Amino acid sequence: MSELEKNNFLNDLFNKSAELPIVTIKNNVYTNHLLGISFEIPENWYIVSIQRFQQEGRKQKFNNQYENIKHELIELFDSPIIVLTKLDIDNDEYDGLVSPTINFSVDLKENEYEEMKLFEYANEIDIEEDECLLKKFKINKKGDVFEKDNSEFILFDSEYLFEHDELEEAVMVEFSVLNADYNDFFLDFSMTQCKLQGQDTEEEFNSFINSIKLNI
Repeated sequence: MSELEKNNFLNDLFNKSAELPIVTIKNNVYTNHLLGISFEIPENWYIVSIQRFQQEGRKQKFNNQYENIKHELIELFDSPIIVLTKLDIDNDEYDGLVSPTINFSVDLKENEYEEMKLFEYANEIDIEEDECLLKKFKINKKGDVFEKDNSEFILFDSEYLFEHDELEEAVMVEFSVLNADYNDFFLDFSMTQCKLQGQDTEEEFNSFINSIKLNI
């Protein structure tokens, strides 16, 4: 409670949360009432439990020095608020395919993020390849800041080599990250697809981005 008292916005959210459900999903629209955020879940996509998401993360192979400590790193990472996948990861029919995925997470503007601007926050993924957790990571495009619902957004497009215990061969995947400067938070919408495997979900991602609503 002491941390909430330092932040009027969070304190208001804390009080409101007792009066209404934190999350609702209706007609494929996900609404987080605590944060005042909503977006459409792409049609026929699946919600993956955070536990299962972390389980799958432990099967991914990371870059060099990070591989030996990946289990510890996964425990340290903040869990996403919701994970969406196009393919049913429990269906053996899709073994060997990298499912298009959308992850939504938030960072509170405190500590190192307290005085940070949106571009600085988004640009944190721009590091040397051999220092990156992800193999052969490369940023292809840094978008311009744009405004939506009175908040600033920015989109970075990148790619990396995805290796996984259940894949016979590593494959390049496209990785887009949409960040927003929203009240006392930075929002992170991470979108992954594998065009080499025919999993091109550009249209779904664009529709998803357009469906995001803030300050609801």
